[in-house]
Amino acid sequence: MIKLEAITKIYPNPKLGRSIVALSGCDLAVEESSFVSIIGPSGAGKSTLLRILSGLEQPTSGKVNVLSQDIDLLTPKKLYQFRLQNIGFLNQMPHYNLFPELSVEQNLLIPLRLLGESREKGKKVVEDALERMEIKHLSQHRAKQLSMGESMRVSLAVALITNPPILLADEPTGQLDKKNTQVILELLKAINQQEGTTILVVSHDPVYFSVVSESFLIFNGRLGAVYTQEDLNEHLLEGEQEKENQTKEIFVSHIDSFSYLFLPNRIKELLALDKKVKFVIDYEIKKVFLENPQGSEAFKEVEHPQFVKISGFHPKKHKKGVTPILECKNLQKWYHSPNDQLILDGINLQLLPSELVFLIGPSGSGKTTFLNILSGMDLDFNGSLELFGKAISSSNQSLVEKVRAQKMYYLSQYVNLYPSMTLDENLNYFLNVHKTQKERAFYEKDFLLHFLTLDEITDQDVAKFSLGERKRASFLLGLLQAPEILLLDEPTANLDEMNKHKVMSLLVDYIMGTGASAIVVTHDLLSLIPNSRVIMLENGKIARERIATKEFCTKIKDQFLSKKRIGF
Repeated sequence: MIKLEAITKIYPNPKLGRSIVALSGCDLAVEESSFVSIIGPSGAGKSTLLRILSGLEQPTSGKVNVLSQDIDLLTPKKLYQFRLQNIGFLNQMPHYNLFPELSVEQNLLIPLRLLGESREKGKKVVEDALERMEIKHLSQHRAKQLSMGESMRVSLAVALITNPPILLADEPTGQLDKKNTQVILELLKAINQQEGTTILVVSHDPVYFSVVSESFLIFNGRLGAVYTQEDLNEHLLEGEQEKENQTKEIFVSHIDSFSYLFLPNRIKELLALDKKVKFVIDYEIKKVFLENPQGSEAFKEVEHPQFVKISGFHPKKHKKGVTPILECKNLQKWYHSPNDQLILDGINLQLLPSELVFLIGPSGSGKTTFLNILSGMDLDFNGSLELFGKAISSSNQSLVEKVRAQKMYYLSQYVNLYPSMTLDENLNYFLNVHKTQKERAFYEKDFLLHFLTLDEITDQDVAKFSLGERKRASFLLGLLQAPEILLLDEPTANLDEMNKHKVMSLLVDYIMGTGASAIVVTHDLLSLIPNSRVIMLENGKIARERIATKEFCTKIKDQFLSKKRIGF
């Protein structure tokens, strides 16, 4: 069905006078009608692999065989037709999947018309798809007005509208809440089981481990391991208690077409390996041992791997009557086309210095719209908004821009960097603009680059970054600007677990060390921090609000992992 052999992908970088290696001899074999996942750390080459499989990019070398066709040898015209007929592609960002100004129905019609279907037959196919995906009520909505969850369901419908035998999905649920993640997962399962569609999903979300037949680990541009369902159940899905009491760890590695063996970092760390490793064959007991050439005394006493420790968050106690740094009263937001929609309905909020607020709620509840208004990006609202004691409205645009430039940082879901510039160039440009902030930066730039594992790619164009790398770089940029208010929209989405902990650790330390405040929109309830405020938005209103005690965070984590309904 799908077979990759020794795939390399090298991106020339004229600015540096050298090239960037994204894939370096990667193999992959996927059986027909399989449902598999591709996992690995941010920047490992997962998204590049999907783009090569889809024909959107050509490999530098190696063979790409899909449906018994060597697609790397096809002419551009034949490749276009092959892709249109056989491959559905679901990007991790919905705005890459849909035309924002067109309706849902129009977006669904486009692939069918490209295949030569008549408008009448196409409309019938679209009606069936709307029904199957349970999005008929959205048919006349413009794509730009959809929530993230609605956008991904529509994107999935577009990817499958021509009934392709293969679906490639890049982090399809990375920015969705639990409910919508489950909806997409069930749709994918049904498509795989009922239609026999072969599905490859790139994801950091362990929710996929329970449904896929295999998971392929990509590491440093190579296939590092292939985990079967049994491997996943035995090793990756074991409980926290089991991990604490375990006396051994099991790793499964892959030998690729070059006879290279992936050696997990955990093994390198334990054996203190540098440039060499020794293999010892014991014929008497019929076992092979892996050793450090310097001897067994090199073995390190290393504890079980731990996440970055998040220091305790303790908000500052304020005297009664302290002036809020942000306050909104009876905030309303309407969308008037094509139908009147009330997105935010009477929101009242005060933000005091040194506060950490988590804004949660289902997709479509108005969270991102709320941040757009608070940041001054959207000034078309009813009600009142004050930032640092000054009224914000469309009539004082210059004040809004000044406050945003000097005292606020907004990390949107769409990343805040110029793709055609390197990370170094981006940082130098923005920090030159924000000179006053740079002088009072809480963190050193070099420390952040190293801590967020970005120090080795500062000379690369941001366009070549993975989404996880872009998100970490944008977060780093925000901290270096030393804002008094951080507005963060899904800052941990599309990040692996270690990097999620790093981001939240930096955020808590920054707030505690500077007295700044942050509002964090998130669907990742495992990121909630004890002693923070948690506000739930539902249907554009504040439905509930509370302080997140340690017991509450533990309860939420247990409910989240056990797939139970979240109790507030």
